[in-house]
Amino acid sequence: MHDEMGMLKEVGSIVAGHGGIALSEILGRKVILDIPHMDVVPRMECSFAPARSEIGIGIFSKIAVGLKGEVVVLLDEKNAFKLINLSYKLNDEEKKLGAFTELGLSLVKEIGNIVIGAYLNSLSLFLKRMIIPSLPTLISGVMENIMNIIIVPQKEDDYNIVVEVTFEEPVDKIQGSFYLVLTQDAVSDIQQTCRQILSDLEK
Repeated sequence: MHDEMGMLKEVGSIVAGHGGIALSEILGRKVILDIPHMDVVPRMECSFAPARSEIGIGIFSKIAVGLKGEVVVLLDEKNAFKLINLSYKLNDEEKKLGAFTELGLSLVKEIGNIVIGAYLNSLSLFLKRMIIPSLPTLISGVMENIMNIIIVPQKEDDYNIVVEVTFEEPVDKIQGSFYLVLTQDAVSDIQQTCRQILSDLEK
């Protein structure tokens, strides 16, 4: 599994490059999308969730074609505001309100969609199959409630490919969590593909 995870982490590096370029184009400034950590864990042992009592936003999308699973980008309230302010400077009145505007939520949803698309596009190239997500849905509220909606309904033998995502800009550092939630069959499928690729490289 170690070598297979190494290959999946390499895919994560490719995703970081693609996502950073896409975000830079959308925001009009250089943005680095870094993926410092990645692991495969049983769903019930997921330990990378943000503080569950915090308010935040989740951008959620089911995988429609190619694999069985879902993807979600999670941002706590503080980092969501920083991300909005990075792309759309909040005025003093908006900052005082401390609430997400329709435009702000739309921006976060679009950026989350970019991250999801970049990851699945790179995974699609790696696995040599078409992987297409459904249109994203934005969920806001207490992190615990968001996690219950997205993670808890899965079967107990499901796995998460857990990716810690960091959006980084020269002045601000914005952090969020990215989850790829796959069924056990989907994880086994990816592992088998990795083994085949490793076997082909050794020939």
